[in-house]
Amino acid sequence: MTNLPNLAGLATADLVEQIGTGKYAASYINWSRTMALLREHAPGWQPELVHAPDGYILHAAPVGAYLLILFRNGEQATPPVPQAIMDNRNAAIPLEKITARDITDTHRRGVCMAAAFTFGLAYELWAKLPLESGYHDEPAKPQRREIDVFAIVHSIAHAQNMESLKGHFTAAWQMLEGEDREKARTAYNARKQELEPQKEEA
Repeated sequence: MTNLPNLAGLATADLVEQIGTGKYAASYINWSRTMALLREHAPGWQPELVHAPDGYILHAAPVGAYLLILFRNGEQATPPVPQAIMDNRNAAIPLEKITARDITDTHRRGVCMAAAFTFGLAYELWAKLPLESGYHDEPAKPQRREIDVFAIVHSIAHAQNMESLKGHFTAAWQMLEGEDREKARTAYNARKQELEPQKEEA
C-alpha cells in the first residue's frame, strides 16, 4: 500500500493537554480532536477493530488482552496495529479484571496510536518531540530579557572588588547588545569609580 495519507506535522501545540503527575505525567491530544484531523485531512479513512478468532474484540495475551486496530477506506485497509489494555501505570490488566470502561478507553487511545503509527498523525507526541506553535513555549522574549538585564546590571553595580567587577562586566558584554550593553557600561563605570578609591587606600 503506497498511497496512505501522510499526516505528520498537522498536530499543533494548542491541541495538547496534560494528564497525570510526576513520572506518570503525559501529554496527549484528545481522541475527538485526532479524529477531526483525520476526517479533514484523510477523508474516507475510518478506524476498525479486528475481531479475534472467537468473534470477540479482545485478543488474549499471556497476561491481559489487546485490541487490533486498522483503518479502512472502501476496499483498502491498513495493517492492524495492537494496543494493549492497560491501567493508569501502563501495566497490563489481567483478562478477568478488564471492564467495559477499560475497553472503551483503550479503543480511543489505540485509535490515536494507530493513526500515529499508520499516518504519522501527531507522531511528535509519541516520539516526545516539540510541536509547532510553541509546545515548549517560553516566556515572551522582551519580558525575559528585561529580567535578565536587571540582574546582570545589578551584579555589576554591586561588585565587591575590581576583579569581580571586571568579571561581571566581561560576561555582560558577551551576553548583551545595544542599549543593554550601555546600561552595563554605565553601571561598570560608576562602580569602578566607587571601588578605585578603595584600591588606592589598600
